[in-house]
Amino acid sequence: MKQDFDVMPPHARDSLSASGERELGAIVSDMWLNAEKLLRSELELGLAELSLRADKLKQGLLSAAIAGAFLFAGALSLLAAVVLGLSKVMEPWLAALIVGGLVSGVGVTLLTRGEHKVEQAVTPDEHLHRTTRAMKEAIK
Repeated sequence: MKQDFDVMPPHARDSLSASGERELGAIVSDMWLNAEKLLRSELELGLAELSLRADKLKQGLLSAAIAGAFLFAGALSLLAAVVLGLSKVMEPWLAALIVGGLVSGVGVTLLTRGEHKVEQAVTPDEHLHRTTRAMKEAIK
């Protein structure tokens, strides 16, 4: 059995002319309402995407800070042990200089990688650019 679904909004049925066609004013009104709903939906989606990105960024930075504190404490202990061990075969100042230079090089490398990851997290994607452009044009 075939069912006919009425896709016309209730207020649109009232604007039918004698020939069964909708009046231009009702069509324009429906278009305006639909455009407004679409704009609001796109705005909500864009805000949700920004909120999600901000939450992920906060979680990542907090996790990295906590892990960094523990790693720092452990690394200091290990570095002290390496310096003390090397001081058995060379001058203590030279052992500290060698270990300090190596650790500084590793630190610079890790810092560079971390900066790159943060830049990726805060760079907006193309969908967000399209959404904001569409909203700007709709407002004009």
